[in-house]
Amino acid sequence: MEKKIQFLVRQWKGEAADPQSGQEYPLNDADVSEYSKLWDRAGNYKDNAFEPDVEANWQKFKAKIQTDHPESVDAPIRRLSTYWRYAAAAIVLLLGLWFVFQPNVTGLEETTVATNNQQTKKITLPDRSLVWLSKNSSIIFDKKLKKNHIRTVRLQGEAFFEVNADAVQPFQVETPHGLIEALGTSFNVRALSGEGQTEVQVVRGLVTLRKKERDKKLEVPAEFIGYIQADTGKLSKEIANSKNTFASTQVWRTNTINLETRTLGEAQEILRRYTDYRIEFSNPGMVNCIATWTLQLDQPEESLRLLEKTGIFRLQKTSKSNFRLVGKACPK
Repeated sequence: MEKKIQFLVRQWKGEAADPQSGQEYPLNDADVSEYSKLWDRAGNYKDNAFEPDVEANWQKFKAKIQTDHPESVDAPIRRLSTYWRYAAAAIVLLLGLWFVFQPNVTGLEETTVATNNQQTKKITLPDRSLVWLSKNSSIIFDKKLKKNHIRTVRLQGEAFFEVNADAVQPFQVETPHGLIEALGTSFNVRALSGEGQTEVQVVRGLVTLRKKERDKKLEVPAEFIGYIQADTGKLSKEIANSKNTFASTQVWRTNTINLETRTLGEAQEILRRYTDYRIEFSNPGMVNCIATWTLQLDQPEESLRLLEKTGIFRLQKTSKSNFRLVGKACPK
């Protein structure tokens, strides 16, 4: 018993053998586990600062040894008092280090915010930047974001960003398809994995699009929409009022879009993106038709009924959430 305790202490001190005899006496796992458990049960540490009461814990441990092994009492154990004091300090130090570093090991510094199909959320990031998170979306960011050299967040879904300006610490949004970098600007990011691209509409300032490999980049100014293609990594941009682009990727924030200068084809795309409603046309050329009206996403059917009041179109309801608009084609 005494030899086992002696060699356990030497093992903790990093000594492989008895310095006098040179004898190696390795402890098996059962011995180490047994005496470690005894020490763990021997006393308590001060809650706040991890400062051990070594003397009190030593007395409790000695009493436990005497109870469990009466043949190994006082004299041999007293000789080991100094060794155990070193061992106690080492154990407490290791426990303290574990508590300090354990959050980093388990990734507890990251925060995830997610929404379901019925909600949106406004988020204030640690650097005071603002994020509006759309339905069925999620964002991950570091709790110490404002202290990082590059302020990076990861987005899946759609969100609108108002980035707090900082020329020293760029702001970066990582999506499944690429990276968006900015210093201080407002922009909307749509990054749905099923759509095969990241779409960025810049409202204010300038952003830079990058492939994840960072070998190429593309600057996108205000009033432009930039794209990162998932399959090829191609970077491209178009002016926001082009007939080939979507008019407002912020429509989900207000649930309203004024379509005075936009086409029925765009209304069709808005319904596809943000509602369960679908509309088809009796003539493919109707996608080019422009009607002055307001589309309310929270009242899509009532909004579509307004088209009939123009006297140009006739609306047919083909199912609970599907409609067919009948009319003539319009030129591009």
